[in-house]
Amino acid sequence: MRFLGGWPALLMDKPVKTLIISDVHFGFEAELAEKGIRVPSQAWRLGNLLLEVVDEVDAEKLIFLGDLKHLVPLSSRIEWREMPEVIGELRRRGLDLVLVPGNHDGDIELMLGTLVEYASSRGLLIEGERKVFLIHGHAWPGPEVLDADLIIMGHLHPVVSLRTDVGSVVRRKVWLYLRGDRKLLAEKLGVKSRKRGRIDLIVMPAFNPILSGISVNSLPPRDRLWPLIRSGAFDLDSAEAITLRGENLGEIRVLRTLLMGGDT
Repeated sequence: MRFLGGWPALLMDKPVKTLIISDVHFGFEAELAEKGIRVPSQAWRLGNLLLEVVDEVDAEKLIFLGDLKHLVPLSSRIEWREMPEVIGELRRRGLDLVLVPGNHDGDIELMLGTLVEYASSRGLLIEGERKVFLIHGHAWPGPEVLDADLIIMGHLHPVVSLRTDVGSVVRRKVWLYLRGDRKLLAEKLGVKSRKRGRIDLIVMPAFNPILSGISVNSLPPRDRLWPLIRSGAFDLDSAEAITLRGENLGEIRVLRTLLMGGDT
């Protein structure tokens, strides 16, 4: 398994070449329009990006980790008409498509029908080079998460805020890599498990290039409430932030200190 340089995407080579992405958010333009910001439909721009990354690695399978669509509880014309056209084109390329539903994906079965395979919103365990548990991240995972070596989730759209030499602040999309405690996670899930030791977690950046994200090094403690962090098994402060270009920026606690102008 590896990050794809420059892309918010993961590639698993076994058992088949599988791309994993999260948070495409087809139809986000409709929410902007409600706020008076007119943006042309980006559905085929997103579709072309998907096709580009698929062709780059010659993928055979594509797994969406939730929030394929955007609007809730209603849906836009983009989600009803253009999103299915894009997903249909991916299917015509011979791709197997799987959706692990996110909190924005209500009624998506009515829009996409049999174009994709639907997993549980509580996650999907797959086996390749490692046992990997895939989940969007808004819901508590199913108990089979404890059989995994690695959890991959989206939902958070992580970015870090970095202070430049002239004092301005820029935001960069990042991957988050956390090391967790399997025993603590089992206790929070109320599951009896003999398995102990470390379980890793990767939080994916959003695939949609326009969407904003949550600045994880300026996030107030009360806002760190996504379920896997609430479990106590993972510590966001000790997460490592990695840019789309593969640069390891260090731990979130250090990046927070730098943002606030302190010394490390």
